[in-house]
Amino acid sequence: MKKRFLGSVMFHITLSLSSIIAIAIMTMFASYWITEQADIDAYAINVGGSLRMQTYQIGFYTNTGLTDEAEKATLLFEKKLDSPIFSQLRQSTDVISVLNDLKLFWYEELKPNLSQNNPLLTQHLATQVLLANKMVTLLQNNAEHRIVLLRTIQLVAVFITLILGVLIFYLMKLWIQTPMAQLTQAAHAIGKGDFTQRVHVKGDDELALLAATLNHTCDAIAAMYGQLEKRVQEQTQELKRNNKALLFLFSTVRTMLEKQGHKIDYQKLLDQLTELINIQNIELCLMTAHGETPYLHLHNQQMKDHLCVAKNCNICFGDAVFTNIEKPDNTLYPLVYNNINYGVLVVSNDQTMSTHSWQNQLVQSVADQIALSLNLADQHNKERRIALLQERTVIARELHDSLAQALSYLKIQVTRLDFSQKKLQYDQQQPIIDELRLGLDSAYRQLRELLTTFRLKVLDEGLYPALNKTLELLTEQSDMHFSLNFAIQQVPLSPMEEIHLLQIAREACQNTVHHSQGRNVWIDVKQTHTNTVVLTISDDGIGITKTAKLNHYGMAIMQERAKQLNGELNISDRLGGGTEVMLTFTPQNSTAQ
Repeated sequence: MKKRFLGSVMFHITLSLSSIIAIAIMTMFASYWITEQADIDAYAINVGGSLRMQTYQIGFYTNTGLTDEAEKATLLFEKKLDSPIFSQLRQSTDVISVLNDLKLFWYEELKPNLSQNNPLLTQHLATQVLLANKMVTLLQNNAEHRIVLLRTIQLVAVFITLILGVLIFYLMKLWIQTPMAQLTQAAHAIGKGDFTQRVHVKGDDELALLAATLNHTCDAIAAMYGQLEKRVQEQTQELKRNNKALLFLFSTVRTMLEKQGHKIDYQKLLDQLTELINIQNIELCLMTAHGETPYLHLHNQQMKDHLCVAKNCNICFGDAVFTNIEKPDNTLYPLVYNNINYGVLVVSNDQTMSTHSWQNQLVQSVADQIALSLNLADQHNKERRIALLQERTVIARELHDSLAQALSYLKIQVTRLDFSQKKLQYDQQQPIIDELRLGLDSAYRQLRELLTTFRLKVLDEGLYPALNKTLELLTEQSDMHFSLNFAIQQVPLSPMEEIHLLQIAREACQNTVHHSQGRNVWIDVKQTHTNTVVLTISDDGIGITKTAKLNHYGMAIMQERAKQLNGELNISDRLGGGTEVMLTFTPQNSTAQ
């Protein structure tokens, strides 16, 4: 492009300035030359005029007989007539001719006739004066001619300068101002984002090159801008699609997590996935962890050819995404988690999805979420079964340690009563009957305690509402006042830990109601700086050492629960009167940290 523009704006500017400077220099040199020639014109005119005056003086002195003054005037006249000023004059031939005539007439005619009473003197003086006047007139005309010439040169220089200036201004506007205005306007519009601007500058100089470059740049930017807009639109569509996919995945994960243990609507999930990836042929088969045939088969209503029609589940087993050899259009996504196969998600498409396509990644993520959800459901069921077994073990242990022992004791007493009946030892039967009555009362009381214990539960809100509910029931059953200080809202307790804390607090509070003979009970639950949880139940009763009868069975239960928590249970007299039960243990979550 640069080879087509070999001209230069600076050349035009330099040429214009050079023309103006050349005219100015020529005018100054001409003026100097003319003024240099007219430098001595005034002096020459003055000397020529004085020759005329000297002629009059010579005639006057001669006619009056003043010989000495006449000689002096004659010497002065000849001196001025031979003045070197006339030799320095660059006059015309007329001035030189008149000067020669004046000298010739003086030396040949007037000077020889300088005598008093000479009749020709007056005529010669008049002729001499005429020659002097003629020379002065010629000198004056030449000086005026130089002045006129100087004025003419200056006027011509001014006229030429004006014409050249107007021409230069026009050319500068044509070559510089107009292109610069167009370039400035185009640059301003381009700065605002209008890349359709075009600048049309004729010529081959830098401004024309700049205009052509600017047009080329605008074309390139416009093309690039169009490509960027297209890419932005594509990226926007991709972002919208990814946003929908993320929202779908988030909704899927939240649904599966929220509905643990509940039935999940997989058909709705399948329909949403179909709409999102725009592939109509999708089917889902779910199997148990050890099953070989699906217990649930779902598909789109638009599907006509089902893979599972063949009832051959062996072709669907795998640990990664694969393609069915018999039907290359089918892509299978096994629902595998922890090496356990929970089924398969089949996508049938005329054009197989690429491995790195977003549809493939989305379907794979959905398959992983379904497998994870099913695995979590299995884990939840296992935990429930384990919890049920543990609870049955606890119930069996509680029955064995309490009611079974009491019944064994009653069985022994029945055996004694039967033995005394056979021996006719009637006097020994009444004490045995009394012991049987006491044993039955104790067994009945223990049975009620166990029923109350097994029916007690932690509410969904947590341990704090359950403690409040327990204290409300105890307040209704007694006249004692219960105060609760619960300061472990920030401590994450497991459900088993909450149950043991609730049971120990309930058992301790019941002991205060039955045995303390006090008026107030204080329950305090807090956490120490070492992440240890401390449960304290204290009362203002008679104290542990003065209690006449204590529920040793309840004490054993509390000790057993403290061991389950890997904690320590201490029962002692309270300072100021009463009993204090203190449980100290470290939660499992704090230990894990």
